[in-house]
Amino acid sequence: MELRQIGKTPLKSSVLSLGAAPLGGLFAPVTEADASATVEASLRVGIKLIDVAPHYGQGLAEVRLGKALQGLPNDNYLLSTKVGRLLEPSESATVGDNWPEALNFTTVYDTSRRGILKSLEDSCRRLGTSEIDIAFLHDPDRYAKDSSDLRGMISEAYETLSELRSQGRVKAMGIGVNAAEPCFAAMQLGTWDCFVLAGTYSVLRQEDKGLLDACAAASVSVLIGGPYMSGALAGGSTWRYRPIPPDIEDDIARLKAICDRHEVPMQAAALQFPLRHPAVSSVIVGMRSASEVAENYGFLNAWIPDGFWSDLEKEGLARR
Repeated sequence: MELRQIGKTPLKSSVLSLGAAPLGGLFAPVTEADASATVEASLRVGIKLIDVAPHYGQGLAEVRLGKALQGLPNDNYLLSTKVGRLLEPSESATVGDNWPEALNFTTVYDTSRRGILKSLEDSCRRLGTSEIDIAFLHDPDRYAKDSSDLRGMISEAYETLSELRSQGRVKAMGIGVNAAEPCFAAMQLGTWDCFVLAGTYSVLRQEDKGLLDACAAASVSVLIGGPYMSGALAGGSTWRYRPIPPDIEDDIARLKAICDRHEVPMQAAALQFPLRHPAVSSVIVGMRSASEVAENYGFLNAWIPDGFWSDLEKEGLARR
């Protein structure tokens, strides 16, 4: 696997995102044993960055990840988590379609200095570590009232995160979102190392609005989340966690025809396409078993002929 960079931190080109992973567009519970086996299998094949967040299972993903990493030397992996959603104790768990199992917390969105420091402190405790390699501001656009409010949230978080970075308490900092606009706003407000862009840039749709090119020019790394688009590009029934729209179904059929012609698994195309852009350091794949790790690792390293990518461009499915 090719080595790439986030800030000054070298990273492998594949990323494990630990949490409840979608199957056929739906989330399902994961046993603690399977969660640990997933982490162990990922590190064994050479995946070096593990991405998590307080939001995933309301702290459950961080707790399980901490248990899985217990006793392992931390120079074997890099750890990223997120700030913004501060978890406060609750009498019951907040469960639903996204988190069928969760810890007893409620979420308060807080980008203040106190909120970010408390969030990282709590994450470290759940993860059983004293260090976080990368800290992402999580989904500020989902909580902002308007563009001015969004800029204020990002600016407020930037002040604290950049201080932590300058002190060496985090190695890199960024934001994690599902659209390009917050990233463009962030780039106008300061110097960031990386962005997580989820559900936006895929082998079938490139809706980054020029963000990746701008990031390449500014030496900002991009981690592409959801390369399977919640399952549609891996044989599932959902696109961005909703039923696949008719126009997407048609394009998936076109993509499948090209894949079949070149004997390329669609999953391999989905994982490898984002990495063709020079700004992209990693793809984030939600995995919940050792067997899924093995499958995805195989797809990531499968050989794809140049003619496949040329045919995608000719068909108008991919621009790069």
